[in-house]
This record gives sequence, C-alpha cells and structure tokens, in this order.
Amino acid sequence: MGPNPEGATPATVAQALGAIASQLTPQERRAADHLATHYPIAGLAPMARFARSAGASSQTVLRLLAKLGMDNWRSLQDRLRSELAAERASPLGRWTAHRAELAPKGGDSLQAFGDHLALNVQAAFRDLDRAQFETAAQRLADPRRRVLVVGGRLSQSLARLSVRHLEIIRGGVEEVGSLSSTWPDRLIDVGRRTAVLAYDVRRYQPDVVRLCRFCAERGAAVVLMTDAPEAPAAAFAEATLVGPTASAGAWDSFTGLVALTEALLARVTELSSQEASERLARLEQIRERVLDGR
Repeated sequence: MGPNPEGATPATVAQALGAIASQLTPQERRAADHLATHYPIAGLAPMARFARSAGASSQTVLRLLAKLGMDNWRSLQDRLRSELAAERASPLGRWTAHRAELAPKGGDSLQAFGDHLALNVQAAFRDLDRAQFETAAQRLADPRRRVLVVGGRLSQSLARLSVRHLEIIRGGVEEVGSLSSTWPDRLIDVGRRTAVLAYDVRRYQPDVVRLCRFCAERGAAVVLMTDAPEAPAAAFAEATLVGPTASAGAWDSFTGLVALTEALLARVTELSSQEASERLARLEQIRERVLDGR
C-alpha cells in the first residue's frame, strides 16, 4: 500500500483511501466513495459485484487498486480480512466482521447461531480438566472457607448467578461487586481459609487479574472461570475452568461458561449435601413465614 502525502504508511484501507483522494479521477472517486460508505463489507464481495454496485467499470476498480498500492482484488480482500481479524477483540470489530460474513452467505442464520452455541458447550465439557474441576468444587464446598466471587464488566452477571446459588448451598459467600474501589474492604480478611471464584474473559480486566494475584499471595484458593487457558489470571489460580466464548454473532457467548458454572454448582451441592439439605429446609420455613405470612 503506497505512502500518504506525509510519508506515513496508512494503517487501514480506509485511511489509504483518504490519503489518495486528491489523485483520483471522478470514476475512481465513485468507486472509492462506495467502498468507504460500505466499508469494509463492499470490499469483501466479488469485484464484479462491487463494480456494478459502485457504478464503475472493472478497469476503474483496478486503477483504484493500483493507486492504493495493490496488485489485484485479492490483495484488497486479504487486507480487509486482516483488519477484521485485528478488530475481533472489540464488539465493534466483531459486529463488522459478523455483517461481512453474513452478507454473501444467507441461509438460516438463527440455526447457525444455535449450532455454534451447542458446539461451545460440547467443547467446554470435552476439554474440561476433570482434576481441576474437582479441585474447584472441593474448595468452594469447604465449609471452613469463606467464598468471594468476582466478575468482569460483563461476566459479573455470571458471578451473581454463582453467588445466588452458593449462598443457598452454604454460608459465608460474598459478591465482591463491580465497583473496584470497594474491593479492599472485602479483601482485608483474605487468607488461607478463603476461596475466590473469579470470572474473567477477553478483554481481560487488569483489576480482576490483580485481585486474583493478591488473593493467591495471601494463600487463598483461586478458582478461575475463563475463555482460554492462557488467560492472565490463570497464573494465580489453583484451578482454571475454560469455556469457549466465540459465537456466530457480534458478541461473545457465555453459554459454555454458564454450562460449566451450572455443573460446578451441581457438584458443590453434592459435596455439601448434608449442609445444603438443612439450609434448604430452613429456607423453606423462612419463606413460608416471611412471604406467605404463616
């Protein structure tokens, strides 16, 4: 891709289009404007379709590519796909890529979406480290341990799901909360009799990673629920459970992590069967007296 007038290499095709705008003929500008207006999806279609939509000839499109420093249409598409791959970590990048992928395919996109979620669940259990799963369940079921649960910006919803179940199964459970400025108040007593259940997925939150590190250094047992074994907080976890989050849509999917969470809660309930049974019985009595007025 050729340099812009200031001599700096444009980072994206869109920037390159702006850099050569003054060099374009009216027909080339029409093609460039079409690509910029429908960026990057228009550039991922076949060149003949792009030319028709832009109202330009194939020869005009090739001249535009030459001024962009590209040899052919394939070079443009490779560059656009590379940009999309770099952007997939953000919701905006995922949405743009999702639109680009769906545009030429059509078909039953809803069924494809569901199929992808099912594959995530299957992969989560197929690749699950059974020993680490059992370790996680035992740490969370240990009645001598206080349990802290924390999540990230979006995964906090999974943390709340776990807290609501764990506080029924056993006592001594606390949600750390999403406001990190309040975390020190909840970490002051962290020690060897603490278990921490942390949720952290791409893009990994530095404050959640630091919390896991602090707790591990104080002797707490950290259980990490994440989307990849190389997640930063995994370095401080005694047990790491991985659920794939890729989806056929614009947003990452928590379906795999939800399934693992439900399996973990079920196992913790089994390990805490006596205490859980007693707590459930007391809970029903309280519900009848407080909610039903008996």
